[in-house]
Amino acid sequence: MIDASSITEIIVPAVSAGVIAILASVAVERFGGRTGGALATIPSTVIPTAIGFYEVDVGSGFLQAMAVVPVGMLVSAGFLALWRLLPPRLHSLTSSAKLVVTIVVSVLAWLLCAGAIAVLQQSFIQSDGAAVVCAVLALIATLLLGLVLSREKVKSPKGTRRVGAMQLFLRGAASMIAIGVSLIIAKSGMPVVGGLVSAFPAIFLTTMVGTWISQGHEVPVGAVAPMVMGATSVGLFALLTIWLFPLMGPILGVIVAWILSVSFVTVPLMYSMRNARS
Repeated sequence: MIDASSITEIIVPAVSAGVIAILASVAVERFGGRTGGALATIPSTVIPTAIGFYEVDVGSGFLQAMAVVPVGMLVSAGFLALWRLLPPRLHSLTSSAKLVVTIVVSVLAWLLCAGAIAVLQQSFIQSDGAAVVCAVLALIATLLLGLVLSREKVKSPKGTRRVGAMQLFLRGAASMIAIGVSLIIAKSGMPVVGGLVSAFPAIFLTTMVGTWISQGHEVPVGAVAPMVMGATSVGLFALLTIWLFPLMGPILGVIVAWILSVSFVTVPLMYSMRNARS
């Protein structure tokens, strides 16, 4: 049941996620697909989400919600892979038509996969241990998908056009809505579904669409592999919070989880991206 005191617990994380989403999309445009893609996937919107889930349920509900985040990130990685694989195969379409088709196909694919996962999680994965095992396997699978996509060399230029305030606002609003809805669902007693909704690729979608429209298709396409690889930092962050929040509390737990996930994923990824350019 959501009362007046719960509104702040939803609004603050949601608005924070919207602001972070804007910064993430700007990173791709300013620094190019490789470096910007890695920067855009630093654990960001998952931070207010994790704190919000912990305030809802400090027990098994929190664990279930965070354990499903790496699974949702794997689905989102598949969403991104479609943006790499689909447009080159739409030879006869204009750039605008390619964009529309890619949006529709990728979003529908995400919704179908996420729906199937929600049913499987709630029907067959009842124990906390099984949920964590699935999360670890999803994390490994995301990393492997990123490595496969990284083997194909594609252009990853920086954006050259100025992005308007309205476009930036719309990108942030999409993420804000996704995180807000996920927290409402979690507060309604469905943490697994809430965790999946929180993993909806709002940042990925707004970044890909916004940069495609404003900068051309090469900028977002070049960011796909680094963003898939970087998505593992979000999954790792979510897993770490399961143990760190009860041990240290949400504030210190967020700081330690963020440092560890960035140190083990984002920093090595950015180092490899720099070496790939040289």
